[in-house]
Amino acid sequence: MKRAMTEEAKTARAREILNTAEKLFLESGYRDLKMSDIAKVAGISNGLLFVYFKTKETLFLCLLWREYEKRLDFLEEHVRRKQPESFSDIQALLLEELTLLLETNPLYIRLEALRAVILERGADTDTLCRMKKRLSERTDAWSRQLEESGVLSREEIMDIYCMESGIITGCYQQSLVSASVQNSLPSTELCMVQRDYRSDILNGMKCYLEGYRRRRIRMQQRFRMQQRKAR
Repeated sequence: MKRAMTEEAKTARAREILNTAEKLFLESGYRDLKMSDIAKVAGISNGLLFVYFKTKETLFLCLLWREYEKRLDFLEEHVRRKQPESFSDIQALLLEELTLLLETNPLYIRLEALRAVILERGADTDTLCRMKKRLSERTDAWSRQLEESGVLSREEIMDIYCMESGIITGCYQQSLVSASVQNSLPSTELCMVQRDYRSDILNGMKCYLEGYRRRRIRMQQRFRMQQRKAR
């Protein structure tokens, strides 16, 4: 394969590498997948692969960031089509999008669980900073768009977004621990430790959002009481 020369050709090749990495990752997982495996399937040399992605962590972080872009495209389009009018509307939007994510995108879930503990620690600094800046700009634009509904502030929206990330990571990592425990147990006891991380994530987010809704109601009630006392 000839070395890409134009920016357009380089972008196309980087995309091909990411597509190859995605396929192999879903087949074999992260730990056992080597950069040399990706280079071989992509039809390029190991040296050329490292020209495009300096480390394995950088490559998979780029793959995750591509999934972030897809998520934000979906959320922005949804808010454009139907501006939320209440917290219940926002709650329904977030749960609908999360359900779709869990049912159709195992890549995102698995990579997000690796992000803080592995990918960001081993990614090259320039790429990490550039991606974080881009993600910050996109999430800020979406939160501003959602803030126009007057239901939540940007800070509240970002709190919820970050909590969702924490729930995804925690539940998926817990499922891996449960899986390792299963390997040491007889089949008659497996039902005691088997977990469905998709259900755990969705139920965890539902509980968090419901608690958030109730807390907002209590705060609003307290604020109205203070206003009445001040009159």
